[in-house]
Amino acid sequence: MAAILAEVTRGGVVESVHHGVIAVVDAAGELLSHAGDPERFAYFRSSAKPFQAVPLIESGAADAFGFTPAELALCCASHNGSPAHQEQVAVMLAKLGLDPDALRCGISVPYDRGEGARVVAGLVPPSPLQCDCSGKHTGMLATCLHLGWPTDSYLDPAHPLQRRILGIMAEVLRVSEAEIHLGTDGCSLPTFGAPVRAFATAFSALAAPHQVPIGAGREHAAALDRLRAAMTTHPANVAGPNQVDTTLMEVAGGRLAAKSGAEGLLCLALPERGVGVAIRLLDGSSRAKGVVAAAVLEQAGLLDQATIAAFRAHHDPAIHNHNGIHVGDLRAAFSLEVPAGVAS
Repeated sequence: MAAILAEVTRGGVVESVHHGVIAVVDAAGELLSHAGDPERFAYFRSSAKPFQAVPLIESGAADAFGFTPAELALCCASHNGSPAHQEQVAVMLAKLGLDPDALRCGISVPYDRGEGARVVAGLVPPSPLQCDCSGKHTGMLATCLHLGWPTDSYLDPAHPLQRRILGIMAEVLRVSEAEIHLGTDGCSLPTFGAPVRAFATAFSALAAPHQVPIGAGREHAAALDRLRAAMTTHPANVAGPNQVDTTLMEVAGGRLAAKSGAEGLLCLALPERGVGVAIRLLDGSSRAKGVVAAAVLEQAGLLDQATIAAFRAHHDPAIHNHNGIHVGDLRAAFSLEVPAGVAS
């Protein structure tokens, strides 16, 4: 079952709707509130990146190669491929003694509008540095080099790094490895299929790893704390200007870590609350992520009104036409439900 999470109006009536699922989970793994069916299947996509970076920390590779907090944020990122992002990833590769050809993420047109236009116009040559996942792949190459593992086959699900990551995913999602349905992500790495509730559970571990049970991420607390701090200290490296996850982290000032994923996924970690949130828009679009995220934070009482208002100021739900006329609005259309037996 899916809920209507957002509505798009025009002329005072609803023109379109976005169906989806929301789960809010605490560090004990308890479902605090939801909209739609929290057991609905989805892929973790790029929201999994902070957990895919755990071996980079725990292996000692991040320190061995001198990765800075800003560079660790790029290892958790879906960056917009701006020149600044590309330059930073190139510096990371240089620390490994590698060039961009070592990356197996593929090449995509940068989300950064200026850089994307230059690439399309032929003014800038295509490069794997432009791929939004190039930082994650660089972190994986660093781990492989440090541990003496093959670097040419690191995409393979049978590679020792990917086997290690799958084990970490099973822990934080609190499902068995056999229950995780593996697919192939846009950057050719494995992606992890599980219920939406499990993604919120994983982000509760990112939020408060010392509070989760043993075997559910607590053993990775030092790495998760370090990666979350890198993300919240350098939010522009996690996505880019005007992106929902970057803006949320900027206005929250360290009280929230956010990571978007493809096909309408957005996950949040709130360390002061020990809570994880997963939002999945079933049409796979991104346009309603901001309005839904703000409504979840407000309804669940996870952030103060001033911070939520600051976020909304950056992501105006008003819809304007080509002449700047206000013709409609994007608005949240759900009320979180509290499961029976959970104190509201």
